[in-house]
Amino acid sequence: MSIALRQLTCLALLATIALLPACKKAQDAVVEAAVEKATGVKVNKDGAEMTVKTEQGDMTIKTADDGGSVALPTGFPDDIYMPDAYKVASAMDMAGMQMVNLTAATELTRIYADADKAMQADGWKREVAMQTPDSATLAFSKDQRQVFYQLVKADDGGTQLAVRVGTGDGG
Repeated sequence: MSIALRQLTCLALLATIALLPACKKAQDAVVEAAVEKATGVKVNKDGAEMTVKTEQGDMTIKTADDGGSVALPTGFPDDIYMPDAYKVASAMDMAGMQMVNLTAATELTRIYADADKAMQADGWKREVAMQTPDSATLAFSKDQRQVFYQLVKADDGGTQLAVRVGTGDGG
């Protein structure tokens, strides 16, 4: 398996794991094991932050304590729609690609509609729009950048969402 494919697999695992409600210590152990298995390298962990060194650059992952929030990655674009009153459950930054997992009290259909409207109003071209009662996907492109939203209805009526930002070349 190529390094790039292993890293994408790792990111998908991390995104899924970060959204699961679980004990923080157990979640950390699962994330560390997933990163080590997917990348073949050891994880450097410092509190709520993990760093993995790859050929493409460092991958940094920050995770919040239960109910807490971490900061958006440094340089996270300010022209990306974000819902009102969100918490960042985890943030990943890897060589030009950033991904955040958020929770918001706002219902999925509202976030979907607001994101679609705001992104297009800011000059983003909608590439993908799919919606079911319990999940939704949106993808946009602008200036050789891409944004991908994956929304899932939360048990409390709010929304869990993953936002991936990168360049058209996979970064």
